Amino acid sequence: MKIGVILVTFNRLDKLKIALECYEKQTHKPEYIYVINNHSTDGTDAYLKEWLAGNGVCERLVLELSYNSGGAGGFHDGLEAGLKKDADWLWVADDDAYPEPDAFEKINDYYESLSKDEKNGIAALCSAVINNGKIHYAHRNHLNLSKFKCKFRESSPQEYEKKAFDIDVFSYVGTLISKTALLEQGLCEKEYFIYCDDQEHALRIRKAGRIVVVPESRVIHNTPGFDDKGIFWGMYYHARNNLLMMRKHFPNRYYLLKMTKAYVVKASILSKNDKKTRDLYKAAYKDAFHNKKGIHEIYKPGWKY
Repeated sequence: MKIGVILVTFNRLDKLKIALECYEKQTHKPEYIYVINNHSTDGTDAYLKEWLAGNGVCERLVLELSYNSGGAGGFHDGLEAGLKKDADWLWVADDDAYPEPDAFEKINDYYESLSKDEKNGIAALCSAVINNGKIHYAHRNHLNLSKFKCKFRESSPQEYEKKAFDIDVFSYVGTLISKTALLEQGLCEKEYFIYCDDQEHALRIRKAGRIVVVPESRVIHNTPGFDDKGIFWGMYYHARNNLLMMRKHFPNRYYLLKMTKAYVVKASILSKNDKKTRDLYKAAYKDAFHNKKGIHEIYKPGWKY
């Protein structure tokens, strides 16, 4: 199994250094490490020049972006660059994801234990995501569809006791995607900017084959949960892109019901939110309705509540 690493970073040089060290220590060596620098302003560019000049266990590559295109833009351009390289599988993760030394080895061992037909049926392989010493189940999800509702149900503790299990939706924290699936289903939605780009991509990747979690392969995620960040600009993209994704992949009734309910609870005069928060959600829902993507003129990195 030839693995190429696509690592997106933005203004987290301390975390990037730890992540790079984790990839260098893999017992199953990657073919290359491709760092996508999303126009960092904290000295990351200077550090990466030194890193490129050094010696490592595999090929070192850097793609310097001319502006901050968000996680979605970074992964889009990184995967696009990775497709031109010699690796059958592309590992995607941010700079705050630290794979344990045998993370690649465990995935490779599982994959090599399969028959040829079983291998051909797999489009992506995922590690278990560990946050604060515990499995973060929400990174690996199943689809739950009823007549009017579409929900992502997080994986269960019981599933992680198995050698491997199938899911429908992954995050980009420690996910290995086959080049074949990427060529068939395309790259992530660059214009999402941030949030839900990985989930939307997963819904397409699963059309190319199974998405399998290998629990013995583990990646440490050094980040607070979404709910721990308070009111911030990213909430606009999370709300907007979630609706855009639903509209793209499922019948309209799912999108319309979710939009109506969300508007009443978060954006209407009946909401318990204050005006500034209601305005943020109103903008998100309006843009989702008009299928507007990209970076919002107000809600972008640097916006303060």
